[in-house]
Amino acid sequence: MVSFLAPVRDDPERVLLGLQSIKETSSDTIDYEILIRFDDDDPTYPDLIPQIIEKFEGTRGQVKIIIGPRYGYAGLEHYYNELASLSRGQLLFLWNSDLQILRVKQGWDVSGEGHDFPIYECWDEILKQDEANREPHIFLLTPTEVYWDLPDVGEGVKYAKQISTMAFPILTREAYEVMGHFSKSPLNDAYLLDVATLKIEGKRTKKRSRVMLLHSPEVDETGEGVITRTASYQEARRIHYSDTTREHYLEDQEKLMTRWRQKNY
Repeated sequence: MVSFLAPVRDDPERVLLGLQSIKETSSDTIDYEILIRFDDDDPTYPDLIPQIIEKFEGTRGQVKIIIGPRYGYAGLEHYYNELASLSRGQLLFLWNSDLQILRVKQGWDVSGEGHDFPIYECWDEILKQDEANREPHIFLLTPTEVYWDLPDVGEGVKYAKQISTMAFPILTREAYEVMGHFSKSPLNDAYLLDVATLKIEGKRTKKRSRVMLLHSPEVDETGEGVITRTASYQEARRIHYSDTTREHYLEDQEKLMTRWRQKNY
């Protein structure tokens, strides 16, 4: 089972678009669950919840709706930790409301030489293969290509269209249980990637997955994310780069190393 962890707020159109992409690109041959966390002061959730439930009727996708207090961007890790604690999947997929799963060969020319992307249909078949072939030291999967829906290169453009494998990681159940939480930073993807800088006997602890995502954050004319200019985002960055957060991810690395030693010696 795969668990999508999806805190959302006041963005019904993109929430539904992203969930539709999960449904449309699934083979519906394995169980999966979508855990959606609404703030209790979000005015959109009463109308949105019935649409979400209806969308997955007749599929192997199980929807869980959680409504609770607002933590804000600087408390984003609380949402993911809450959802992870209620999840049942062997893979925990960090999901955002501005994501979609891609199902075809897509992309844009970044280098001037073009790119050749794999053609695939079903994210669940890919993750089933990833899990079956995953080596014991791997605890984090990262989507092969993450597309940022940004402007074309030009004068005044700060961030242009790009490809990345540094966001939206997928955490294994074992690693989650060993650490005792999903994340200790509001910049959850960065935190998990920091933990995954750990090497076990010289081997990397993260691996690319062929799952392909389209990320469409709200940006200005320079390509800079609107959220990055908010006070809550700046506070999230301060927390992430603090000595306290560094201590947390080093502790998590040690926990994972200890589990590896216990399993192999």
